[in-house]
Amino acid sequence: NFKIAEKLYKKILSVNPDHFRSIFLLGSLSVQIKNLDSAKQLLQKAIQINSNYEEAHYNLGNVLVELGETQEAFNCFKKTIQINPNNFDAHNNLGNLLKESGKIHDAVACYKKAIEINPDYVNAHNNLGTMFQKSKNFQEAINCYKKAVKLLPNFASAHNNLGLIFHELEEYQEAIKSYGKAIEIKPELAEAHSSLGKLFIQL
Repeated sequence: NFKIAEKLYKKILSVNPDHFRSIFLLGSLSVQIKNLDSAKQLLQKAIQINSNYEEAHYNLGNVLVELGETQEAFNCFKKTIQINPNNFDAHNNLGNLLKESGKIHDAVACYKKAIEINPDYVNAHNNLGTMFQKSKNFQEAINCYKKAVKLLPNFASAHNNLGLIFHELEEYQEAIKSYGKAIEIKPELAEAHSSLGKLFIQL
């Protein structure tokens, strides 16, 4: 129960305002309930007390992404990796920021590093696929998406991405199958409905 936990952490902090664990957990709780400004302040305070706590840097990075503070988020993920080079989530999230800033080569390196650390990391396979797709390296992209759906058969986004590639390659039956699968898994996935509609107009 969020309210009970929040009350407990605040009670501890009223006695000991610099109680690291309570500050960190209250910050993490604020992330979960989407109180992002409060989460940012609390996690920053936690880092002031213990600058080598990996999870605080990582969680703060995610908060800053949501707040649109991308350079600060980038620094948080870099610090997370500095503390723990095997944090595959941080490598993946760093890749996302690099992708957004157009640094495709660096983003690819981050996604590959995340997969090297955790070969079953579905999101990194999907993200790497989008990079190959962007550079028109379709076979590599297909391999990435197929790996993603093999690991997680109900990964609607990867099925949709496969559909987009098959659509571009004019392999229409495969595209229809992939879009259909994405919609079956996630009926509210607007992009898949739109792409499927465009394909039927073409046929």
